[in-house]
Amino acid sequence: MSGESDLNTAPQHSESSHSGAESVAEATGWDLFGIALADDPHSQWRKIREQTPVLDAGDGVFFITGWDLVDEVLRDPRHFAGSGVSASFGASNGLAFEAMRVWLMSLDGPEQTRARGLVRREFTPRQIEALRERIVLTTDRLVSAIETTPANTPLDLVEGLAFALPSEIIRSLFGLREDEWAEEIVSVIRGVDDSPGASIQMIEGLAQTFEGRIARGDIPDGLLADLRVPDEELGALSPLEVVANAVLLVTAAIDTTAGLIGNLAHCLLERPPLLDRVRRDPRLIPSLVEETLRFEPPALSCSRRAGQDLELAGVSIPAGSQLLLGLAAANRDPARYSDPDRFEPDRDFQGLLSFGGGRHFCLGAALARLEAQIVAERLFVDSAYDFEALEKPRWQKKNPTVRALDRLPVRARLRSN
Repeated sequence: MSGESDLNTAPQHSESSHSGAESVAEATGWDLFGIALADDPHSQWRKIREQTPVLDAGDGVFFITGWDLVDEVLRDPRHFAGSGVSASFGASNGLAFEAMRVWLMSLDGPEQTRARGLVRREFTPRQIEALRERIVLTTDRLVSAIETTPANTPLDLVEGLAFALPSEIIRSLFGLREDEWAEEIVSVIRGVDDSPGASIQMIEGLAQTFEGRIARGDIPDGLLADLRVPDEELGALSPLEVVANAVLLVTAAIDTTAGLIGNLAHCLLERPPLLDRVRRDPRLIPSLVEETLRFEPPALSCSRRAGQDLELAGVSIPAGSQLLLGLAAANRDPARYSDPDRFEPDRDFQGLLSFGGGRHFCLGAALARLEAQIVAERLFVDSAYDFEALEKPRWQKKNPTVRALDRLPVRARLRSN
């Protein structure tokens, strides 16, 4: 789980026509999400930042790309949760809309403190570490299946590993059977296409699944049951909040963590000398994960609502404006990271913004890092196989705030040495 605003399920754009090729001058309002769908959004974000680190994008939206400014806004308690999710989804009614209004990333003040405290119980450092063995065993099973694929048979690392691992881990945490998970959860997520409204239908479908289980009393031991347990000091989540945060946990656990794992594999396969170095010194793996989070983070942006009139980089911003924070763009700000367009695992990662910051810092950051580290070690260090990428990267075009590969076809070959 990565991304911002607690456990981020990023807003999905309902218009597939944006190629990201529009000029900076033409990018207005939430259309900035179109740039994120380009094969190389980084070059366009660089042009925007060089023009101004705070772009008045129109429609009351200000796109912020400077690292220091993004970090400042994230940690400033005067600003409120933004409306980026519901705005870009285009939702205005229905169960999905109601759920998005009350899940963690939409709350502020005492309500956010209460809800975050209740959800955070399930993601303490001790509980995350207790998942290590399960992640190791699941990763080994998935990679073993990849290794035993018949010679010269192409296989997709996204479908068979990057998506499959976080899906299986969050399934086990919810306590659903594999057949239930496949029918009620995976089929809904995989059913998202480029048609208008498909993304909101996904959220609606997942919300209806959890709402239906609660109504029937069909609640297995696991996260759905745990979210309903009250706390003496914090109180309890409402039934709608339980449904909303169950949806949030599922989508965040799968969407952005799959992006991190796939992006890490892609970055390594593109750099054979670095891959050889990792095999000689696996202690480099945590740094590789951090550099992937900086260089190709799965969560590209988040939003805040300006709590008062302010000025950033000489730009006047009225209270109530939407502050679209370019997390990925800020992570490549040369004022913070030298030679930012170079993949360099030996750099200083202090100040990384990939999991957000402040009171909405990602609850699942440790779990995402752990899964990615375990995959990297099993796939690239412990395996007796080399993996050859078979095509140029194909980035997904459905979700403009998640940077993830749509597929990563590879061929496995037994290593000669």
